[in-house]
Amino acid sequence: MIPAISVDQAIARLEATIAEVGVDRAALATDGDGTLWTHDVGEALFDEILEAGLVGEPARAARLAEADAHGVNVADRSDPTAIARTLFDAYVALRFPEDRMCAAMAWCMAGMRAEVLAAFCDDVLLRSFRLRERWIAESHELLRWAAARSLPIWLVSASPFAVVDRAAALVADAACIAPPRVIAMTPRLVEGVIAPAIEGIWPYGEGKRTALLSALEHERRVVVAAMGDNVFDAPMLRLSHLPLAIRPKPALARVAAEIPGLLRLAGQ
Repeated sequence: MIPAISVDQAIARLEATIAEVGVDRAALATDGDGTLWTHDVGEALFDEILEAGLVGEPARAARLAEADAHGVNVADRSDPTAIARTLFDAYVALRFPEDRMCAAMAWCMAGMRAEVLAAFCDDVLLRSFRLRERWIAESHELLRWAAARSLPIWLVSASPFAVVDRAAALVADAACIAPPRVIAMTPRLVEGVIAPAIEGIWPYGEGKRTALLSALEHERRVVVAAMGDNVFDAPMLRLSHLPLAIRPKPALARVAAEIPGLLRLAGQ
């Protein structure tokens, strides 16, 4: 079992840490899905993209290549939506890697303009996913503390950038803070149109740590606290002075001993 720490106790520890490292060198990092809100915005967006028939022809060849490379049999190779559903089913059955599924979710709408996707994400988050009903109170309390101390907050997620960026804006509104800086699975854009490829580091597992370090490098900041709920957050959690598990999934609990100082942030 991961030992618990209250929000007040966590803040007291963090105050001591920033007194040592300097507030101008401190930063806070957090996952999104299962950490700032319940459930998964990437899967919610993917479901709505499929339902709306927005998996276009530009994504078909790339998805078939993914399926063929991992031995996933696709019955209807002409239908982009059917291919996408088949890949997701294979992922759920543990026959297709999660990191590649996260990447494929980010470019499944290839051919769509970025601004159209942003508006679609707003609709998904507010209408079907109802993000405002899914906040995790204890992690939001820590965000408010960080903002009050003028610490930059990095939201690092393997979900698609477009939906995480819009979710970050809603988090900021709910917590009355500036929007967190977002690192997420980012599709390549060609003249404002989404292409079936990922730009930059894949922020999944070890990629979360690498992407965060790259973003922090020019500011010479250290991660005083990091929050996450699942095993693929572990590399990012290990970076921090105070790694915090938020309503931890069993997979994270199983590797807790491999994350020095990991504590569970207790809810109110």
